[in-house]
Amino acid sequence: MVSQEYISHWKHIQEILLTNLFGYLPTNIIGGKLRNLLYRNILHKIGKSVFLENNVKIFNASCIEIGNKVQIARSVNLDARWHSNNKIYLADEVSLEQGVDIRALNNTSIEIYERTFIGPYVCIAGPGNIKIGKNCLIAAQTGLFANNHLYSNPTENINSQGVSREGIVIEDDCWLGSGVKVLDGVNIGEGSIIGAGAVVTKDIPPFSVAVGVPAKVIRSRKEYCKDGCRLPILLSTSLAQVEKAAKVNYQHLQNINNTARCDLLFKKLLHSICEVMNVDTVTVLLPAEKEQQLFVCATIGLEEEIREGIQIPLGCGFAGKIATSAKRIIVDDLSKIEVVSPILRNKGIRSIMGVPLQLKDQVCGVLHVGKFCPYQFTNDSVQQLQLIADCMGLAIEPLLKI
Repeated sequence: MVSQEYISHWKHIQEILLTNLFGYLPTNIIGGKLRNLLYRNILHKIGKSVFLENNVKIFNASCIEIGNKVQIARSVNLDARWHSNNKIYLADEVSLEQGVDIRALNNTSIEIYERTFIGPYVCIAGPGNIKIGKNCLIAAQTGLFANNHLYSNPTENINSQGVSREGIVIEDDCWLGSGVKVLDGVNIGEGSIIGAGAVVTKDIPPFSVAVGVPAKVIRSRKEYCKDGCRLPILLSTSLAQVEKAAKVNYQHLQNINNTARCDLLFKKLLHSICEVMNVDTVTVLLPAEKEQQLFVCATIGLEEEIREGIQIPLGCGFAGKIATSAKRIIVDDLSKIEVVSPILRNKGIRSIMGVPLQLKDQVCGVLHVGKFCPYQFTNDSVQQLQLIADCMGLAIEPLLKI
């Protein structure tokens, strides 16, 4: 009778041979197909239509389960070694970007559920258990560390006092910005947003926006959505892409003028806002450099304002008053108010709604939407637009520092 130890040893040899022989093949039809076919012999499970790029490192493959339509980019590390009870589970349509490092060590379970996106160079490590829910967005260089060194005894070396392993839970539909750190024992509630660079040391209630070191809740998303509804996935994904572009291209974008830079980053996001809010125009205005004015950095429907270099003095007109008062404004009939830009009327906008775009409790711009037909924007719609503006402020923070 073949012993369990012999079977385990043979599987380990298979794993080494297959990953070393086929793991480095280029990501083409041959390389991808071979990995999908041959890795079935070593993984606990691999689903259909899995996209597995080259140079993906796998350790203790029999403890790793991959669902359908999972995408794993190059240089990802899936490490479940040293313990037969370790587990790495990637549910259907999970996406792991380049350089993601997942380590389930010492009797640890790491589970990532449906349609969650893990950005480049994110580190997710035990030995505490980690669970990430459905439809989450985890931005680049975030770290989830389900352990903490004990240090209560000053007479003993810290590395001899052991570690805690309370675990981490990130519930469904959360968005963690670039560089967020989540420490052991934390539960981030459903629908929450964590601003870039925050360090989360305590539980975050559901539908919260939290920023800072240590992270503190600055507002509840339920303030804007009475029924607790969340941003549509289309819009959340666009916001995450803007944040990623702003972070990655920070140095490069210093050499590009503001109009071209922002138009490039915001175009897809503004189309998403148009679709989600059923409006005809969407416009983002930011402060002009060294002037008490706003300029149109990106728009859908008012492109003439960019071409003609329209600038709005702070305190004047529709957008200027929002920027100085930090208050939301709804105008059912545009013909009854003062506007600085004649293009607003020339384009035929009849109703308009705007909110301040804020970052760290300071107004850093204005977001407004318009309709070509008479329309009564509701309190719920202005609350939703404010929620979008708050999320946008967190996403474009790297650009606003330029």
